[in-house]
Amino acid sequence: MTDLPARAPAAPDRRTRTLLSLCAADALGAATEFKSPDSIRAQYGERIRTYQPGSVFGFAPGEATDDSQMTVATLLGYRQAAAADTEIRHRAVLAALRDWLAAAPPDVGNLTRLALRVTANDPRRLDGGALAWQQGGLDGAGNGGLMRVAAVWIAGFRGESLAAEAAVVTALTHADPRCVHASVFLTGCLEALAAGQALPDAAAAGLRVMESLDARAALVGAGVLGLETQAAHRAFRERDREARAQVRARVRQGLAGHLSSQSGFVLDTLEAALVHARGADWLACVEPAALLGDDSDTVACVVGALIGARGLDVPAALRPDLRLGHSWPGWERGWACVEHLPALVPAP
Repeated sequence: MTDLPARAPAAPDRRTRTLLSLCAADALGAATEFKSPDSIRAQYGERIRTYQPGSVFGFAPGEATDDSQMTVATLLGYRQAAAADTEIRHRAVLAALRDWLAAAPPDVGNLTRLALRVTANDPRRLDGGALAWQQGGLDGAGNGGLMRVAAVWIAGFRGESLAAEAAVVTALTHADPRCVHASVFLTGCLEALAAGQALPDAAAAGLRVMESLDARAALVGAGVLGLETQAAHRAFRERDREARAQVRARVRQGLAGHLSSQSGFVLDTLEAALVHARGADWLACVEPAALLGDDSDTVACVVGALIGARGLDVPAALRPDLRLGHSWPGWERGWACVEHLPALVPAP
């Protein structure tokens, strides 16, 4: 992959603003990840409105974590594949994610690591997520797909293609139906938000998209569920309806202001992000996620995607210092996000 050209974004479109927003929100939440609200307040006080030190993974203030890094890696994969067919495109996304993993980032989810490694010896295969889920006893529904799936909408997919692509790209690492349906909902919601719908209406639109997509067929058609993942295939089929119902319930709870947890469980993350995304301005949405700790960087990242699609801008003071906290082929840690992120967003 060639280096990204540096350019200052002139009148960025909604997708570019969303990419910048999710990265900045991730970086704001990085310092409080895995900490309790009490310890956060003891260390930082009652407000977190600027980037802070103290990340458990050693990220410097202003550096975004694995959430943003994998979002960017996904976009790098899309750029590498250009207009190639779907199988080549998905292989390119996986190759870009493996490039990121091979560079030893400091923060990698267990299921993501396993999914990217189990097919490393055969880059033609796309069923690593299903294999990892199967090997883990079909009991893993972390937020590692949800955290990066905004890349699908940012890359320009729309409508039915957006829904199917979100399902497949999520299942490349997280094949549990709860993960897949949460991502399909989120990208549908982003599309509706960017079209000007208010959050409740956009969420309703996202749920309609989720209900209408035959996600299992999309995964089978893409080769994510195949002969060696029959147990995963059966489990997906058996749990599909209940998974949709669980996503639907959590979306409604989040819109009503109910927050169960900020854990790494995908439905907790989705619910919490919807709670926070109702705020009046960018910091009013992101700061509460940072102050609650636990998986604060991922919750904040999903919040950042939602409010970027809403049209809320990252405060000017947070833009100059924003970086991604790792280097891998296609991205350098020292690059300023405001200069390099726009090159990842395809022209409308």
